[in-house]
Amino acid sequence: MKEQVSSLLDTFTRQTEMLRDAQEAAARTTASLTSKDGLVRATVDSGGVLTHLEFAPSSFERSTPEALARSVLQIAREGASRVEQQVADLMSPLTEGLPDLPDLVEDAPSLSALLPRTDAPAPRPVAPEDESFEDRSLLAARPAPPPPPPPARKRPAPDDDEQPGTWLRESY
Repeated sequence: MKEQVSSLLDTFTRQTEMLRDAQEAAARTTASLTSKDGLVRATVDSGGVLTHLEFAPSSFERSTPEALARSVLQIAREGASRVEQQVADLMSPLTEGLPDLPDLVEDAPSLSALLPRTDAPAPRPVAPEDESFEDRSLLAARPAPPPPPPPARKRPAPDDDEQPGTWLRESY
């Protein structure tokens, strides 16, 4: 039994190291893409955030602002999709064959939604009608950050004649 526990601990240690390495590699993952016309180049980081954007020197002579905006959106979406797939590919060897929480604990919620998907949908092409700065649906790809927490209530200062600690008994 001692050997079995030792073997399980060794396996757990190896898997933990592999997971750490995969997470570090995933955090460094980027995708750099160039538009089909060669006028726009963009880099997207592991979170799908556009980190670098470059226009060819002749881009404003050879294209319109609307077409350039479409190119930027298209390659940013493609880049985010590629990075997501690369991260999923890095993690898939570690997650293959792992039981899900409901397999171990009856009526437990599934954790599979937390793992990167390897069947991510292809990025949606940018249609000309999408290109309006008034079109806020383009921002819907990222959820809004949660609202800040409400400010903490300050406790009332004790009166001069009040005993220390009595503010706990007051109702306010």
